[in-house]
Amino acid sequence: MAKNLKHVGQLVNTQRRVVVVFREVPNEPENCLVVDTDALPDWMHDDVINAVESPGAQQSANFYEYAQRQMFTDGSNMLQALHSKGLLQKQPTSNVALTPNASQKVMLSEINQILKEQGQVAVAPTVDPNQMAMANKPVDNVINETVAAPVASAPDSGIINDEDLAKSMIAQAEQFESEANRLKEQAYEMDPSLKPRRGRPAKQPA
Repeated sequence: MAKNLKHVGQLVNTQRRVVVVFREVPNEPENCLVVDTDALPDWMHDDVINAVESPGAQQSANFYEYAQRQMFTDGSNMLQALHSKGLLQKQPTSNVALTPNASQKVMLSEINQILKEQGQVAVAPTVDPNQMAMANKPVDNVINETVAAPVASAPDSGIINDEDLAKSMIAQAEQFESEANRLKEQAYEMDPSLKPRRGRPAKQPA
């Protein structure tokens, strides 16, 4: 029996296959952002599908949370590349049917409503229409590049500036560093001989 997959679906009106990157658009809960996987180049399609099927993506409530940490084969950040190439499309949540397996279909709008009733809110980055206009790109089809660090809290203006983004990236890096140190300490407790000593290299495992 094939396992269920999160984040995958198809457009109701065209039946085209998509990956749901953001379950909701900021201030527009009736809309979402998806990637039309049928329209991707083969190498990009394979990278996206492999990312979606990975344990990390399946454990994430939103695909963007995982995609922002992944790289395409060409070395570009997956989420930023999808944005910069105009591959993120805004669609009504009522036009997206999630297809966790070959026999099931459930509307994204219904899933979002159920999750809201459970207290789970779809976190999404802030869209800056002015910045999009300056970049000569339609707001409907792209999102702000500040999506690279959605952990940032938006200021009162609703727009995340470079300073806030930088602070968010530093905070995220410190969080990763703290987690790495915690894991090291656990490892040293399990095998104290692995702990580095002054003037002597750490013991290498057999």
